[in-house]
Amino acid sequence: MVNGARSAGAVNGSRVNRPVWARCSRDLFARLTPGIWEAHPKSFMKWEVLADDPCGPLSNVKLFSSTFDAIHPRTGHRLLRATRRRSAVFGQLYGQSEVGPAVVRGFTRHRSPDEDGRCEGMPFPGMTGVRVVSRDGRPPSAQNPGHIEVRSDGRIVTYLGERDRYEAQVFEGGWWRMGDIGYRPKWGCVHLLDREVDLSEGFGSTLAAEDTLFEMVEDLTEVVIVPDGAGRAVPVVCTKDDRPLDRAAWARAAAVLPPMAEPVQWKPADLPQTATTKIKRLELARLLAANGQAGQGSGAAAAPPPGTGRGSR
Repeated sequence: MVNGARSAGAVNGSRVNRPVWARCSRDLFARLTPGIWEAHPKSFMKWEVLADDPCGPLSNVKLFSSTFDAIHPRTGHRLLRATRRRSAVFGQLYGQSEVGPAVVRGFTRHRSPDEDGRCEGMPFPGMTGVRVVSRDGRPPSAQNPGHIEVRSDGRIVTYLGERDRYEAQVFEGGWWRMGDIGYRPKWGCVHLLDREVDLSEGFGSTLAAEDTLFEMVEDLTEVVIVPDGAGRAVPVVCTKDDRPLDRAAWARAAAVLPPMAEPVQWKPADLPQTATTKIKRLELARLLAANGQAGQGSGAAAAPPPGTGRGSR
């Protein structure tokens, strides 16, 4: 088994250029031929570049395990096509450090590319409970998502020195508010549409829109949709090798989505990130506004404010 999250940290830092980390990853996996590969979703996205490598570094993987977050459908499909294992499975878990894994879903290379990537799967039977609570008194649905809450014996007992913060997230009966919004259809699976703080009323699911853009614009390596000061959706994009964005492909994809501002292109290392390389969306929106880029768009990589990215303090 290879823990990809640890391997990613060794080779994909902002000071290492893409060809070097790609070769290091390829050589490592070609030598180890892992059968089980666990990583954060963003690490899997970085390793899409290995899917077509003639050395076959992913050819022996029978289980890809994505921790705590859903994977974009494009990434799952590309990695599954890279393995020679006929029954290879991509497993994704939805949860938080505060409650552990709560929902699980698995799929194979036969999953349709058009299948809803926002479906996280089903709660662990006998271990976790999941409910969706209305935000406005109306039943939660795809058009009116509610708060996702989890009940689990694995829930933390407090935040050290932050009891008020902890109490604000625990509700009667031991339900823990995840900070996400979504809904559960009649089949009982959990659909995650957005983080509560990222919700853009009237736009729909920004995560679903990002799934569509990844699927239709081949060169995208990152796309994050954040609101500007007027509430307009602003897509921030990164491309392979920082190439100019394919504007024709972008226009085709944007035509099937709600109205957005023109895309703003940044380099990956300049995006504010968490320890698991997830994009800090609120900070990104603030940086765009501070740099005067919110809603303006750019056909080339635009310079972010100084001090951003992984190396900033």
